[in-house]
Amino acid sequence: MILVLFIFIFAYLGFRNLFGTLAPVQREKTNILVLEGFVNDYVLYDAMKEFKSNNYKLLIVTGAPLEYGDLLAPCRNTARVAGLSLLRLGFDSTKLVMIGTDDIRNERTYNSAVRLRQWLVTNRPDITAVNLMTMGVHGGRSRMLFRKALGDSVKVGIISVPNFYYGPDSWWKSSKGFRETMNEAIGYYYIKFFFHPGYNEIAGK
Repeated sequence: MILVLFIFIFAYLGFRNLFGTLAPVQREKTNILVLEGFVNDYVLYDAMKEFKSNNYKLLIVTGAPLEYGDLLAPCRNTARVAGLSLLRLGFDSTKLVMIGTDDIRNERTYNSAVRLRQWLVTNRPDITAVNLMTMGVHGGRSRMLFRKALGDSVKVGIISVPNFYYGPDSWWKSSKGFRETMNEAIGYYYIKFFFHPGYNEIAGK
């Protein structure tokens, strides 16, 4: 009975703190904002507000190949979709960089971060910190993967924009919220305990 009680207490505490672990907000001092391109359109408005209110100098959009829709509007990757959408909303093109990948199907978040690292090494080797913006419960996993890809020399802050459909006190009340949160929880702990960059990084990079 004591063992069962401990299991229930552990499960309760884990569920209570789960959303905060998966969707953290912790900014670093930097003038570089990085946006994951897969996000829903409403996050683009938040990115523009974040950029303006915190005096960033550059917005970098990362992304992986599109999984659908490319036949109708050829953009190749989610970085271009989000980047072109930002331009349509009036974002300054001189402050926008799109770093998309057209050939990566596995470990998409990590390898997008690898491409970001390559761009920073070539174009902005002075950068020591970035703030990463993403959507909801994807935040915790994204921050871990970007940290692994960028290394110890670049700090990674995280801005997890609240999900339009559910929040920290309601995610278990809908199938969408429960499914996405549980899926990200599995991914988070897989990355934390089993992910090895050497086996997952794009070849030759």
